[in-house]
Amino acid sequence: MTDTEMTELDEKELTRRIIDGDAEAFNELVRLYHPSVFRLANRMLRNADDAQEVAQEAFLAAYEGAAKFKGQSHIRTWLLSITYNKTVDRLKKTIKDNWFIAGDLEKSEKWEIVEKVTKFTDWGRNPEQNFQSAEIRASLETALSTVPAESKAVFELRDIQGLTSKEVADALGITEGTVRVRLHRVRQYLMVAMQNFFNPEGR
Repeated sequence: MTDTEMTELDEKELTRRIIDGDAEAFNELVRLYHPSVFRLANRMLRNADDAQEVAQEAFLAAYEGAAKFKGQSHIRTWLLSITYNKTVDRLKKTIKDNWFIAGDLEKSEKWEIVEKVTKFTDWGRNPEQNFQSAEIRASLETALSTVPAESKAVFELRDIQGLTSKEVADALGITEGTVRVRLHRVRQYLMVAMQNFFNPEGR
């Protein structure tokens, strides 16, 4: 069973067992959601070893705090929230430049460049489908390397992992409006940085 195949009833049962301290259920949680947790941490940290450490810290924190989980959000959202906070803590310890963690694209020189571009190709209903080729993925990673970590988190969860705006907001502790604004800015910035792929005239 994958996380996309889990029904609401399955998740409630798994959540109940985890809250009750069922070790086997927690192992199932790790199996189901480790990829999602790792991808978020790795997207923000851009280092697989550090991301793996953060993932382990996140699952340990989830295990120790399972009894406090109220089930008011999806368990994946709860896990991603823990992961996000652990990742931000890691970044704050290792990176002195706060803009890299929480910079606002609107106030940066990058956004000024974006504003000068008047014509964009439509991002499409399923942005993740745009990143199937290795060449595009490599270009995407390069472009994202200069995007603030908090904005990268929104992009990873919404456009790559497919969470809803509400789920992203719950996971990151921000409003849905903030999710939409950050996502819009990241998408447009990426369109400028990757215009050879998104704009046929630029090829």
